[in-house]
Amino acid sequence: MKEGWRSELFQSNSPYAPKQLGFPMSTACGRRILGICHQTWKRWEELALTIPEYELQLLKLNKMASKKGAAAPIVPYQVWVIGKIGEIYQLLPDGLPKKWMAEEYLNAKKDEFTRIAYQQEQERYSSMALEKA
Repeated sequence: MKEGWRSELFQSNSPYAPKQLGFPMSTACGRRILGICHQTWKRWEELALTIPEYELQLLKLNKMASKKGAAAPIVPYQVWVIGKIGEIYQLLPDGLPKKWMAEEYLNAKKDEFTRIAYQQEQERYSSMALEKA
């Protein structure tokens, strides 16, 4: 996983600038931001689906895409959730099955994965970027 994925997700001057406004993007774009492969995205998304807001967002986008006959997009919030799950995986000890430990963490800390938490982190990042400028 990329070290600076948050800056790429939150910066407006990145090649994925429309995400700053919450526009949908492809999962390939989300995977590029995080620096992960398709299988890793799918594995982490299994855990993300235990977060009610993530699941609701995915259902809405899938429904919209099926009406249009297109592939379902994702939104920056979803990339952020998958990235945070990736950070949990990185903190866990090697040599042990990580999925159940990450699942326990998610169950205990679901409030850290809400859209409100995402917006607060985005605002913090934007204010830090303004201070540096």
